[in-house]
Amino acid sequence: MKKLRKLKNSDEGVVGIIIAFLLTGLIVVVISIIQTVYVPKWMEQTEAEHMEMVADQFSQLKFAIDTQSAIKQKDTPISTSITLGNKDMPFLTSNKAYGSLEILSDECTITITEITEDNLTLNHSYPVNIIKYTCQNNYFLEQSYIFEAGAVIINQIDGNVMAIKPTFVVKNEKDINFIIINISTIGNKSSIGGYGTYPIQTEYSSSNPSPIPLDIIDNVRNITISTNYPISWRNFISKTLADSDLYNDFVINNHTNEVEVSFPTDYPNVNIQLVNISAQIAPGWIENIKGD
Repeated sequence: MKKLRKLKNSDEGVVGIIIAFLLTGLIVVVISIIQTVYVPKWMEQTEAEHMEMVADQFSQLKFAIDTQSAIKQKDTPISTSITLGNKDMPFLTSNKAYGSLEILSDECTITITEITEDNLTLNHSYPVNIIKYTCQNNYFLEQSYIFEAGAVIINQIDGNVMAIKPTFVVKNEKDINFIIINISTIGNKSSIGGYGTYPIQTEYSSSNPSPIPLDIIDNVRNITISTNYPISWRNFISKTLADSDLYNDFVINNHTNEVEVSFPTDYPNVNIQLVNISAQIAPGWIENIKGD
């Protein structure tokens, strides 16, 4: 009887070990499935939602800059926020997304070519700085958001598109109004990277010299935009001119880093308003104090 009891206890111990082993294996399999199948899907959705948040934040940034450009009130900074990255998942292995926000100099140049009365060409150039957000997504498609000359552009590996258009308006048979916004920096607060939400403060600085608020350029032969995002500019300008039903006689071409709009016969007038906006990234505001 003692031997039977020992055998029974031994069998029960073996069964318990096997059950524990099977349960451990099952838990490992479930965690592996969650880690390899569901976590990437959850993180992809999280990163996609983060990019939608950045799109909304750039819309607010453009609204703030457009408001300052219209009011032209100095010493009235407006702060908007940009979220650089998204959180990783607790208790599960995932990679946190990081991003960078920076103000880049001379990334875009707009050139208006005028035909003078002497049948000579005269170029009017407007170099502008841009605000660029770049993400480092691990699961979702990597994207960049760019504020350039008044437009908000979304750029990704397969191309770029203009999410919010600039003020480029065909007024009548002979006039095009174009408000170009240039971003300038004060101090060294022109870039930041990593994870978290950071403010970007903007303030109206200046516009075209008084008393004339516009550069009125008559008899324009070409409008050339040198940019890293020519597809978005080409599509926007082509659609704007075509929808106006006023400039059917135009030719538009885009090259690697350039879009050129030509008016072969009917030369329009282009009214340029250049607006300078001061911007700083990260908390704090450095006053632009000039010495005597």
